[in-house]
Amino acid sequence: MVLKDKEEQIPQKNRAYRDSFKFAFMGIRTAFHEERNMRVHVLTGVAVLMIGLVLPMTRAEWLWLILVSYLVFVMELINTVVENVVDLVTEEYHPIAKKVKDMAAAVVLVTASFAALVGAIILLPKILQILM
Repeated sequence: MVLKDKEEQIPQKNRAYRDSFKFAFMGIRTAFHEERNMRVHVLTGVAVLMIGLVLPMTRAEWLWLILVSYLVFVMELINTVVENVVDLVTEEYHPIAKKVKDMAAAVVLVTASFAALVGAIILLPKILQILM
């Protein structure tokens, strides 16, 4: 009987496989709606990929642009998770909480800088060639 009481208190895992997808998409939607930087990164990535559609691109160039776009998206999701967990466990200002949040933001900055560098290496020569 005691064991049954404990089972009732523990949240159950997703019973249907599709529920995992449903909750994952809810997480993406929540991050997109609640995080301004997520919207900026996603819209920037979409813009870069749209520019790529009008430029002559090799398969390797497409792969690089898609890779760095997704990396920024993933890092922004991780940053959002870290910030929410820190907010969940700390109710008042703590210098270590600030360090954790700053470092999570730095991960996004470094990844976005890498994405910008890759985008510049691939796209700028093509754009300049069109303009010249």
